[in-house]
Amino acid sequence: MSGPHRLLWFVVRVFILILVSASFWRFVAPSYTSLLAAVSDGMAPPATVMTAVDNTISVHIQGQAASATIDTMPFQAGLLLLVALIMATPGLRLKQRLAYAVLGSIIAFAVHVLSVLTVSSHMGTMSPMLFLFVSLGVDLFPILIWATLSARYWCPGRAASRVRTGRLARAGKRS
Repeated sequence: MSGPHRLLWFVVRVFILILVSASFWRFVAPSYTSLLAAVSDGMAPPATVMTAVDNTISVHIQGQAASATIDTMPFQAGLLLLVALIMATPGLRLKQRLAYAVLGSIIAFAVHVLSVLTVSSHMGTMSPMLFLFVSLGVDLFPILIWATLSARYWCPGRAASRVRTGRLARAGKRS
């Protein structure tokens, strides 16, 4: 399949996978938010209390009047995008796709926990730069994780030619 057709087919597969997974994700979303709140709460300072409410995490710091609500839908959308990108990547066997989807999801979950902890520790005082970092992290990290995991499968000929060239060069040095 040629480059433009390969790319178009990839985009169509990603789109279909997002549509299908989004229809099922609504049943999983509250559990994901609860898990994210529980893990984040366990890592937060003792005075910070986090509870899941639907698709949000309510953050309250004991002794302070301020509280915050963190919407987890952007996190979840990024996770769906990440898994769809991995599952649609050409050149991967099913076993690799599943392994990368699990690994990518774990990395994304860690980024989500760090984002929740960052937002909760800077309630009401978050600098614009920190807000930008968290926002970009939510939107950009799924693509960066996917690109890191799948880059060598997009150009298999180039990687293989480098390996062959390296082997030939080493073999030439031995003779």
